[in-house]
Amino acid sequence: MTIDPTADQVRALRDGPAKGPIVMVNMLKFRDRAAYPEDFDGDADIPGSEAYARYQHAFTVTVGDTSKAEVLYDGPVQQVFIGEPGTSATDWDKMLIVRYPSKEHFLGMMANEEYRANLVHRYAGLERTVLLQCKG
Repeated sequence: MTIDPTADQVRALRDGPAKGPIVMVNMLKFRDRAAYPEDFDGDADIPGSEAYARYQHAFTVTVGDTSKAEVLYDGPVQQVFIGEPGTSATDWDKMLIVRYPSKEHFLGMMANEEYRANLVHRYAGLERTVLLQCKG
């Protein structure tokens, strides 16, 4: 499973009918330990959740003027209430719900050089993810 959108998924968002705010629901499963590339220049011996926190800081603070990201919910998944626990469909560590004023803000963030430089933390921290786009 990839943790990046495909070109078709990006085009569908870009060209789709969504107007106004969008909300991205992130289902996140972290690595036990971050998996940074060998040439990473920084503290790499950290939990995957901490690496992801570095990435989250990038899209909410570092490029916050571009993304205008507003975190609506940021918390652990406590239990599977409906569904079969322990399957990849239900085994998540955290849910992160983020609102953007428009799809253009989200796409502008994705194209931002500083944001792209911080993707290393996302890759290091995540084992897998699902990202759902919703009307905001």
